[in-house]
Amino acid sequence: MRRALFILAFLLPAAAFAQPGRFELTPVAGYRLEGDFDARSSDAFDPNLNVKVDASAVYGVLFDIPLGPNWQIELLANRQRSRFIVDRGLLTPSTVLGDVDLTIAQAGFLFQWGEGQVEPFITAAAGLTRIEPKFNELASDDRFSASLGGGAKIFFSPNVGLRLEARGYWTDLGNNFRGRYNRYDSGNGLTQYEGSAGLIIAF
Repeated sequence: MRRALFILAFLLPAAAFAQPGRFELTPVAGYRLEGDFDARSSDAFDPNLNVKVDASAVYGVLFDIPLGPNWQIELLANRQRSRFIVDRGLLTPSTVLGDVDLTIAQAGFLFQWGEGQVEPFITAAAGLTRIEPKFNELASDDRFSASLGGGAKIFFSPNVGLRLEARGYWTDLGNNFRGRYNRYDSGNGLTQYEGSAGLIIAF
């Protein structure tokens, strides 16, 4: 996670140049769909597996720092508790490999437009995903990740609003995300999509 802290330390000084505007703190909750990646196995499983991170709830927080009327620096942190599964088809039960926690910390930029109560936006960020399997065959690891999203902010008052968002994540697994006993060896990235809603507290 030290690389994530470095990214945040690089972007935070830009807040010193921020024009007058509102800071926004947004606790969020949502649902993240299944994400899969190809995994090669050397002994206990099939030579080529389509391993999935199962769909599950996600919780987190967003902090937006104003840079001007339309631009914000955005800091993101969220956590998903899920499991690794192998889905072999409709007629075959899924195989559960074990539980996994995904913790994402990213920093990026948000562009918003519109006037009045509703403000559409797009956002992009990059940082790290902490992958923490809860079984012995895999070790925890920090991997580079990026995200792209969009949605709308709906304000009920100058200081309170609702944020609705759809976001996609990509985590680079490279060739080094493998088990302690070389059972799994991934050669690509993990892609996931989620929908979320959050309560905006502006100040």
